[in-house]
Amino acid sequence: SEGLDMNPVTNRLFSAAGLGLAATLFLGAKDFPDRAASAARYIFFLAGVLAVLSVIMFFRSEAQSEPQNRWIRSPRHFLVTVAAMAGYGAAIPYLGFFLASALFMPVLALLLDYRRPLFIAIGTGVILLFVYLVFVYFLGVPVPMGIWEG
Repeated sequence: SEGLDMNPVTNRLFSAAGLGLAATLFLGAKDFPDRAASAARYIFFLAGVLAVLSVIMFFRSEAQSEPQNRWIRSPRHFLVTVAAMAGYGAAIPYLGFFLASALFMPVLALLLDYRRPLFIAIGTGVILLFVYLVFVYFLGVPVPMGIWEG
């Protein structure tokens, strides 16, 4: 199916979820150490954009008696992604950022019906290498180490 027309109640629920995620991002970024202030500012910016877009979505769904936009093409994929992200966020403190990410990316890809294991493995490796080089090595941003700490 090309997409699913969402009714105004569903749009309001998804916009409320977006606001909740924005609040979570904002609260999480408040605890960043001082040396990662630029990373925290970026997270604040993303949280702000998400909040603004969620508010727009909320009021657009109020104004339309018959929805014209397809906000979410696959509610199943959306809910799987949200659930996987919640599990990922919960796993990071225990497994560490890199191990949790190395598990999260391929598992989410498989849950979203991607079936190219070599592409998934290479993509995961490239993304994690990029994050390590840019954020950890060059910028010195600390990441949770989980079980690898100490």
